[in-house]
Amino acid sequence: MRFNDKEISKMSESKADLEGVLNHMKPQGNEWYQQPIFKERLFKLKGNMLFYHRINEQEPLGLLVLENAHVAYERPHKGIFAFSLSFKVNDKFRDNEAKHIFSCRTDDDVNKWVSALKIASYEYWRSQSIILRTKLAMKTGKDPILEYLRNKEASANISHKVEARVEVKKTKTKEIKSTFHSHLETETFHESSATSCSSREIISNNTNQTNGTPVVENFILF
Repeated sequence: MRFNDKEISKMSESKADLEGVLNHMKPQGNEWYQQPIFKERLFKLKGNMLFYHRINEQEPLGLLVLENAHVAYERPHKGIFAFSLSFKVNDKFRDNEAKHIFSCRTDDDVNKWVSALKIASYEYWRSQSIILRTKLAMKTGKDPILEYLRNKEASANISHKVEARVEVKKTKTKEIKSTFHSHLETETFHESSATSCSSREIISNNTNQTNGTPVVENFILF
């Protein structure tokens, strides 16, 4: 997994699930002179990532991603109050020389770190989810995940139908309003037409009465 320096620094600055000073011994190197020794480091556990820093330095030296990792208590000759981390490679955990050894100040600290590291990986929570799902299926005779998905789909279908009905009602309301306005306009048109017809008749009558000379009179139509 690749990270750039800014991403690592930003993640390490957020609140840790667990942090403390531990003595850390890296796995033995390939060369004979690369003898592992304990170094005091500040460790911060955030989700499935274990950051480590030099004491009194904010920038992390690096991190361990806790997937395919095995956490175990170590025998006293590895260090007082010690535990280890080893990683699976090609479906096998590497030998003892590839372990990261951690030494704490008290036995309580060891228990606290071992417990936290064991449940830090996504792999752990995935396995717990499968176990719980199996237990519920055996108890109820139904797969809880499938039931949830079916209920969610049914709820979505109901919501869609309700929204469709609301849209239909809105459309009908708009159509009724449109017809009402059109009706008024039609009536107004007929009324104005009648008015113009009456005016023409009056002018025509007056024209006949005065030998062809049009006479315009003031009149009020009711």
